[in-house]
Amino acid sequence: MSELLEERVLITVEHAHQRIAAIAESCYDHTALNNRFYRTWRTGALPVADVELFARNFYEHVAPTADRLATLFLRLTDERARAETIENLSDELGHGDAGKVHAVLLRNMLEDLLSRLHGRTVTFDDISPTVLPQTRKLVREGLALFGDERPEVGCGALLAQEWHAYPQLVNVYEGMRNYMDHYSLEDFHINSEYFYLHIGATEKEHKIHSVSTAAQMCQTQEQVDLLEHGYTSYLDLLAEYWDGLYEALSVA
Repeated sequence: MSELLEERVLITVEHAHQRIAAIAESCYDHTALNNRFYRTWRTGALPVADVELFARNFYEHVAPTADRLATLFLRLTDERARAETIENLSDELGHGDAGKVHAVLLRNMLEDLLSRLHGRTVTFDDISPTVLPQTRKLVREGLALFGDERPEVGCGALLAQEWHAYPQLVNVYEGMRNYMDHYSLEDFHINSEYFYLHIGATEKEHKIHSVSTAAQMCQTQEQVDLLEHGYTSYLDLLAEYWDGLYEALSVA
């Protein structure tokens, strides 16, 4: 039994942290971040129908973030990992302020943009409800990864989500700036609260926590391998989602 234990317990938390940090950094070479949609979105203003398509699908992808975190929390066994995940979840839920829930801020921002483009008040109920198959797949299979019975897989999906999120929001924000002529300067920044919350501090902290949460759950190379599977699987889903969104644009 002791020999079997020695074979299984291969790495310390410190070593796991270093290995997982290296895995996280690899996202910058993945097509989830180097995609055609980002390049098109940043280049210039798109037709209103394309903005509607983006808004509806981006919201559909981001809104279940709290569900993914809650699902992972139920799988975690380490107290530090659980505490970090609850802090992340609390951020997403506005620390108890319903008006500051991140999904609410995102929807308000996108509906405000669409209203300005249309010249009248517009909500998601007023636009095409097209949710692409790739978006539905990302939401469905992403939730399954976060809730995998092997928590290392879920930690890998979390790692991918958080390390993808910061550059994702930077790219989306830069594209939003193409529509600044529909706002006064002050109004544009007031309506960009969702971005500033994340780019300023939140996502930086979530990146750090996603590494330490994963490290607490990985004490063997086998567990690190499971984590890398969850990480790569979620990034692949994100890449497919962004590519599907690009292909659906009228300007593609």
